[in-house]
Order: sequence, then C-alpha cells, then structure tokens
Amino acid sequence: MSRQRGFTLIELMVTVAIIGIIAAVAIPAYTKSAMKGRRADAKAAVLQATQALERCYTTYGVYNSTNCPEVTTLTALPTTPKGYYKLSATETGTSYTVSATAVSTGAQSKDTGCTIMNMDNTGKQTSGTTTSTTDSGSCW
Repeated sequence: MSRQRGFTLIELMVTVAIIGIIAAVAIPAYTKSAMKGRRADAKAAVLQATQALERCYTTYGVYNSTNCPEVTTLTALPTTPKGYYKLSATETGTSYTVSATAVSTGAQSKDTGCTIMNMDNTGKQTSGTTTSTTDSGSCW
C-alpha cells in the first residue's frame, strides 16, 4: 500500500500562524527603525542652517542681516534634501531658532513625538509634536 506524502492542513495552519506572529513583531520594529533613520534628514538640514546663520553672525554681527546670502538661501529651502521635513527659521539680530517639521502627508508624519526638531543659537536641541516641543531633544 502506498502512503500519501505532503502536509496536513494542521501543519500548514501552524506554519501560517508562526509566520503571522513573526510579521506582527517585525513590521512595526522595521517601521520604527526606518522613521528613526529618516530623522537624519532633519538633523543634517538643521545643522547646515545653523552653521549658515553662525557665518552670518560672524560676518555681519547679527543673524538676520539682509546682506547675508546664507539667510536668503535658508529661506528659499522649503524642505530638507530628501523631502521628509519642512524647514523654517526665525531670526532676530541676536538669536534664532531653526525648525524642521515633518511633512504632514509624508512618512515621518507618524513619527510619534518627533515630528518637530528645533535648534537655537545656544545649541539647545528640542523636539516634539506639532502641539508641544517640551521634549529635551531625545529625537536628536
């Protein structure tokens, strides 16, 4: 008598269940890691903008000099190089704050607690959500 070879339905269902459990753990972990990696786009752009503003201050004695080409360039940059964040800067003569805000329709908009990253003229780094930037920079 010949014996049938193959998988039973129970063996197949156990395999599918194991794959489902692994996927339920792996996909959120990957997504969180990818969001964390995309924060480098904001970090680089904010640091580049702060360096430009410091060059203006060194040259003209104020951060918001109209003679400074870096200020003009900074205001012309609507997003970070990879497009995950919008850049903005608030300058006065003696201080500034550069902000990177996650694009609302982009992948970073779901980065809980890290949708805004700020740096000011003292080097203080803060981060948070669109309603609060009370975090002391843990997203940095």
